[in-house]
Amino acid sequence: MRHHGPSRNKEAHAIEHADLVITSYGTLRQDSDLLSALDWSVVLGDEAQHIKNRRTKNAKSLMSLRSHGRFLLTGTPVENSLDDLLSLFAFLMPGYLSTAPSSLTQEDKTWHNQRQTARAAAYILRRTKKEVAPELPDKIEKTFFCELGNQQSRFYQDTLEKTRRDLFNLEMSGANAGKVRFAAFTELLRLRQACVDPRILDADYPAKQSAKLGAFDEILEECVDSGSRILVFSSFVSALKLLGEHLETQGHKYCYLDGQTRNRLEVCDQFNQDVSIPVFLISLKAGGAGLNLTGADTVVHYDPWWNPAAEAQATDRAHRIGQTRVVTSIKLIAANTVEEKVLELQAKKAEILKELFEES
Repeated sequence: MRHHGPSRNKEAHAIEHADLVITSYGTLRQDSDLLSALDWSVVLGDEAQHIKNRRTKNAKSLMSLRSHGRFLLTGTPVENSLDDLLSLFAFLMPGYLSTAPSSLTQEDKTWHNQRQTARAAAYILRRTKKEVAPELPDKIEKTFFCELGNQQSRFYQDTLEKTRRDLFNLEMSGANAGKVRFAAFTELLRLRQACVDPRILDADYPAKQSAKLGAFDEILEECVDSGSRILVFSSFVSALKLLGEHLETQGHKYCYLDGQTRNRLEVCDQFNQDVSIPVFLISLKAGGAGLNLTGADTVVHYDPWWNPAAEAQATDRAHRIGQTRVVTSIKLIAANTVEEKVLELQAKKAEILKELFEES
């Protein structure tokens, strides 16, 4: 039975008579008292990255279920750190993995984390795309470094200096560590926006001075000439809307999807079926998973996200079963900016995931 939606049956006896119950994490949160009171043979959690933080309601609701068997399915068991994996195993095998005591030296913490990774690996079954779909075409990944022009470079440096000044003044005023940390994240956000498109911060900034917009125009021209179609992902909805306005002025048709889009499936079907639409603009958070967009063979990440797994999932909207063409994934990076630091962080997180997969 499908346990979801406003008309779902909330009677325990009705659920007990079903052989299989399918629900969502959101519904599980709402009906946690009902579902945790029942005895289950098996609990299977799909898209398990939704419980990567054991302190969230998603994780607590799933952990409250009583069952004889437990399985989790996810393509990204580690997104941010080893803590993600510990959270998954807190559901699968409570007490099997443990966090490193704060008193340990850095060297001992490294040894402890390696030990936890090796212990977890014995219970991880992994299948690669080549094993599941050997007919799937190759995926090519590229990184384009966009050199900022004089005007955008000055804009970025001015934003950087203001960031340093504001954080220094905040610390000197006696603000607590939490407040300073929150302010630092806010300032980092502004620096990233200055890289993506300064018009996000200054509506009067000239569009032609945006380095990434110029790089995107080059990619779009090449793709249109070759008959390729593009998915564009950004973590900034404001950047996507500016791109949409830009495409309209150039006379290009496009599809658009963000967290406010209600007819997601219709929009995706429209793009897949109408080859006259060359571009699909998508919010990374709203469209990075659960969509089949094999009508495109080029993926552009307009700005880098801290988590490489989220970007990989977004690229796989095009690189999945049903795709017949080689998929090219292009990452646009503003040179000599905070975006290069994001790349470094991505590489560190990717290494953690690589070690886990090699162990398993």
